[in-house]
Amino acid sequence: MASRSRAASRTLVPQQLAVQALRSIDREAAFSNRVLGELLERPGAMEPGARALVTALVYGVLRHRARLDAHIDAVAHDAARLGELPRWLLRVGAYEIIELHRSADNAIDHTIAASLAFDPSRRLAKLAHAVLERVGAGATQRDEALAAGAPLDVLARRYSVPRWLAGRWLKQLGAERALRRAAALAEVPSVDLRVDLSRIDAEAARARLLEERPHARIEAVEGQPQALRVHGGGDLFFGALHDEGLVSVQGLAAQQPAIELAPRPGERVLDACAGLGVKTLQLAELMTREGELVAVDIDAKKLAQHDRLIDRGRLDVETLQLHAIAGDLCGELPELDAYTPFDAIVLDVPCTGLGNLARHPEIRWHRRYEDLAAATPTQSQLLARACDRLRPGGRLVYAVCSAEPDEGEQRVHEALDRGGLELEHARTWTPEDDATEGFFVARLRRN
Repeated sequence: MASRSRAASRTLVPQQLAVQALRSIDREAAFSNRVLGELLERPGAMEPGARALVTALVYGVLRHRARLDAHIDAVAHDAARLGELPRWLLRVGAYEIIELHRSADNAIDHTIAASLAFDPSRRLAKLAHAVLERVGAGATQRDEALAAGAPLDVLARRYSVPRWLAGRWLKQLGAERALRRAAALAEVPSVDLRVDLSRIDAEAARARLLEERPHARIEAVEGQPQALRVHGGGDLFFGALHDEGLVSVQGLAAQQPAIELAPRPGERVLDACAGLGVKTLQLAELMTREGELVAVDIDAKKLAQHDRLIDRGRLDVETLQLHAIAGDLCGELPELDAYTPFDAIVLDVPCTGLGNLARHPEIRWHRRYEDLAAATPTQSQLLARACDRLRPGGRLVYAVCSAEPDEGEQRVHEALDRGGLELEHARTWTPEDDATEGFFVARLRRN
């Protein structure tokens, strides 16, 4: 035992940092990508391979948390009394055994070394050794049992879907589709890229990416000429094509609102909840950098990031007038009045993010049923105010990164009931059918 601990402690870094990140995400109800970014960007933090392992461990444990707990609780003595730190350590070790298919001995080595960073007394090390040895001994049989129960239990325990959400899915989708959705969201998602087709075609972008990352698997997406899907490509925010603005990291479903809007050169276009500007850049690309583009967001710090887009996206051209306005679309915005009315508006509203349980698995554990009811009034108000800024005959795309009807279809039908709008097209993108985020997109036209 002692020799095992000493050997492992010399090599461990990823498991220790994974536990630190998981504890921060849980305690602060923080976004996983932000916590990981802060942790891994520290000078000299670790080499790329170790960074990738930390990321895989954090996202994997969050994605499979209830399943891992079921394995741990089945074999740990007095599992209900496990403290917060021991449980996170055991979850990381169990994930290595169950999902990364590491041997129990290998996972035990890593977990013991992580435990020594938190508890030099070795009490945690002894606990980890005992529990993970038993986890490894019967993992396959326990997983089979978790997948064989009643649908609600399978969703909650095998696929780590919160029970309140699992119950909604069973009622809305039926057992077969709910289970397919849960299974899709349990998979490691691909990284999707949007290619700036105004500057490079997708095949040329793919060829250059393969030169940068020869071990990656890069696929075209049928019916989506602007999209590339990458597996095993590492951190795609770093690389020549991204730096040049030729590709942007953006989920396939998240690419659809701007495509659905189809802004034309010379139009006046509003990105009504612009955030960090990923859609703003996409709109400029689709307009071939000709026209007037206004980006509005309530968060001035996010809008400040748009300056980077001007260089990366080659947006500093005479044919494009680009404006950024910080403010609440639901309130008074005299600065925006100067540009109203608009020919086209994309409104990707703040939401629960329940369509993003694969890419942001912490949402599973941060969201509650009450959050749906809390989100919808703001969504309705934003949609109403955005429609007021649309010229007659103009078009608006309402989008939400959630497949829950409360945030999508119901908000659009509410707007239609008020009159003055026509629904031209609507679609819900789903993980089980489209291998992407859950996303609702609707195109409306003002009468």
